[in-house]
Amino acid sequence: MTTIDALLLKIVNFPETTIEEQIASRDSRVLRSLASSINTHLFITENQSQLLVKILRENSEKIPVFSEEIKTALTTPSWSKAFRRIEQVKKLYIDRDAEQEFAIFIEFTFSSNIRKILQGISEKIESLTTTQTHKRWQAALTESNIVHLYEALAPLEFEIDDTITGHYEIIKSWSKNEVDNQFLITNIIHPNFQKSITADLGIETTIDQNIINDRSMRYQYRVENPKNPGENLVEYMATRSKTKVWVDKKEHGLDEVIAGLIQLKRLPLLVVFDTVITNKYFENLEILSDALEKNNIFNRIGVYFRLANDESGKTFNQFIAEKNYNYNLTTDTQVACAYLELTEPDLPTTVAGLVQTGVNAIRIVPMFLGVGRHAREDLPLLLQDLIVQHPGVTFELRNAIGEEPEMTRAMAAIALKSYP
Repeated sequence: MTTIDALLLKIVNFPETTIEEQIASRDSRVLRSLASSINTHLFITENQSQLLVKILRENSEKIPVFSEEIKTALTTPSWSKAFRRIEQVKKLYIDRDAEQEFAIFIEFTFSSNIRKILQGISEKIESLTTTQTHKRWQAALTESNIVHLYEALAPLEFEIDDTITGHYEIIKSWSKNEVDNQFLITNIIHPNFQKSITADLGIETTIDQNIINDRSMRYQYRVENPKNPGENLVEYMATRSKTKVWVDKKEHGLDEVIAGLIQLKRLPLLVVFDTVITNKYFENLEILSDALEKNNIFNRIGVYFRLANDESGKTFNQFIAEKNYNYNLTTDTQVACAYLELTEPDLPTTVAGLVQTGVNAIRIVPMFLGVGRHAREDLPLLLQDLIVQHPGVTFELRNAIGEEPEMTRAMAAIALKSYP
């Protein structure tokens, strides 16, 4: 007896009359698509087989050449291969989006029921978007989104990562009064709030609305009806919704950015040079130097790397010497050691301690001479957790020191060193 899949291939490949001439275009497109799947090693799924049987049964009289063969084959449908099984995916997790910001992702094998549920709560979810296939959805990483998505998808047996589960349990432990009292600022002239801001800045100061807005991300509070919605550069930076701020250099020079950071009392400032475009080092240093001088910053500037003393590198290094950009890191600069396993303190404990002292930018330098599992896998995963735990802190994960050219040269020099 002819199998259903073999019969379909005979129908779609019949040279004298095409199926498009005999049945509705919607059905013919489906048959062509299923025939294409049958011709591959993937075959078709059980649901697709049921759809194929349905279309053939409804159109058997419209395909006269194969009408009787269709009826016979449909009496007891058989197939040449086992049906393809689709792995059911249902995941709720946190990952980086296209802009490298952390977001909530919902991933699932197509399900009209799950899709309907997400559409039903879409008005409650901030920044909910989806792909064209509706198999991967994305939402902003907020407390409200975590609660709504967790409670909607957990009953559907979604695989929910531990970070989201941990956040959900913490959020649900809060009472409404606790949230309102701790995170919503309604009166910025309250003496206790002034005292906290003064302590943060380290000086006696009057309350500055831009500074109130700027510090909200560090301390995780919300300002009720914030003023200064971003009409100039300082307000734009202060009212940011993410840890990164993109400034168009055609509209604002670097000197304006630094002036804004001074106004927001954000110094000391760390400037990171692009390690890919090495031929721009000197040009970028000149731009930075000019911007600092326009803001009357001439000292306490340090450039903590040098170039090889070739033609271009010598110019770069001489400029640093002429400008006296040799300011040493002081005891005020916080350097801490942490361990990945076996020895304390571990990295989360060390980071938590730094954050408690007011640190809002942390650079992690793996002290590994080689790149093994720790540097390649463990650290990036641990960093994701730290970014979620400390949303007001900027993290940077550097290469293992063994990958740095300076370390390679130093090790080579030691290896070639002659001992008496």
